[in-house]
Amino acid sequence: MNSINKPDMRWEMHIVISMCLGYGMLMLCRTVVGVAGPAMLADPVLTLDIATFGAILGWGTAGNLTGKLTTGVLADKLGGRKVFVWAVFLAAITTFVFGTLSSNIAFFALYFLTVFAKSAGWPSMANIIRVCFVQAKHGRVWGFIATSSRISSVATTLLVSSLLLLMSWRGLFYMAGALAFLGAIILPRYLRSAWQGAGKLAEEPEQTSESLASGSENHPLSEIETRSAIYIFIKNPRFWLICLGVSSLAVLFEFQVFIPIYLSETFSLMPAQAGMASSAFPLGCLIAVFSGGFIYDKLSKKNIVYTMCASLMAAVLCLLSLRLLGVYDLGAVLELTTTIVLIFIFGFAISPAYYIPMSVFSISFGGKHCGLLVGLIDAFAYFGAMMFDFIGGAVANKEGGWQDFILILIVTSILATIIMTTFLYLDYQDSERDHESTLLS
Repeated sequence: MNSINKPDMRWEMHIVISMCLGYGMLMLCRTVVGVAGPAMLADPVLTLDIATFGAILGWGTAGNLTGKLTTGVLADKLGGRKVFVWAVFLAAITTFVFGTLSSNIAFFALYFLTVFAKSAGWPSMANIIRVCFVQAKHGRVWGFIATSSRISSVATTLLVSSLLLLMSWRGLFYMAGALAFLGAIILPRYLRSAWQGAGKLAEEPEQTSESLASGSENHPLSEIETRSAIYIFIKNPRFWLICLGVSSLAVLFEFQVFIPIYLSETFSLMPAQAGMASSAFPLGCLIAVFSGGFIYDKLSKKNIVYTMCASLMAAVLCLLSLRLLGVYDLGAVLELTTTIVLIFIFGFAISPAYYIPMSVFSISFGGKHCGLLVGLIDAFAYFGAMMFDFIGGAVANKEGGWQDFILILIVTSILATIIMTTFLYLDYQDSERDHESTLLS
């Protein structure tokens, strides 16, 4: 950047594109497991059922949980760029090796490592954004990055599902690992080039960098250490609300990796067909987050409360409709079409609340400890998702279990609506108090 008041837009775009490329590779490595799931279940060489597949997902989510507790601190200490590049390299290697395996225990271990690497993406990017962008742009930057993850998810679902017609599920992992490795080779030089343009900020006093993140020259947490920051976080009610809210939303997002198997078993679809149909979920997420970042920046805090609440209520209605479809016979074609539409709307409805409020809150409240804060919040989120992977897989594996599976999601979505609305309302009240204090001072 040339200066704080007149940032170089070219360098900003380089940074955003670099993060989108890297995070897209991380998402590719994670989502290929869900798309390949039906083919893995059908492979006679493997001893997989839905419960075991859910356990694979659960161990992956355990890797996410472990990573969130460690990589956030690493990103704060070592710098977001270094940790980000390291994560893409590790995910590429473990994804490629996953395709060579046949043992369930090996699947558990390698997917744990893959998602552990993927977990470093969000905390490291939070540090990059904190340094390089003013607070007024945080919503749209996170929107771009979330869009990147959704684009990669849509592309992966469609491309990998199509390739299932031509190659085995193992070939899918080889392809994903190779693409991610290529991205990891390109990314360091590209991101370093952008960093040098924006890196003039690093030559300024530390308070200057903090002013970009917090909107003021003296962020309340700029002078304290990690332990003190954690103590401040856990004393704040908004921290616990956002942890519980994002945890509930993470459970809802885990539906994505079960969708191909759900569609395959419910409508007797081939693995490739089920994978293509399941792209409705990431497509809905893509459209939502692409516009959500810009809308979030434009809305007042009060209107954000209403908008997010309405969106999450729509998600509840989608899940209720899915469960009713299993009760009433509408005909196979109409029921499949309606299911795909509902899955699309469901993905659209939950994405903005999952991605944007937590990310914006982490930077504004966490300051230079934003990577740590993102990691702590995500750790809670993925603990909930991990429990759901094990429980949901076991429930769906029973006769008629998909109806109970959807019921679990309905209850969770109601909780998510209540908790996230409460968090956003308290965040709105705190912003009003801060505004009044500014006017009085």
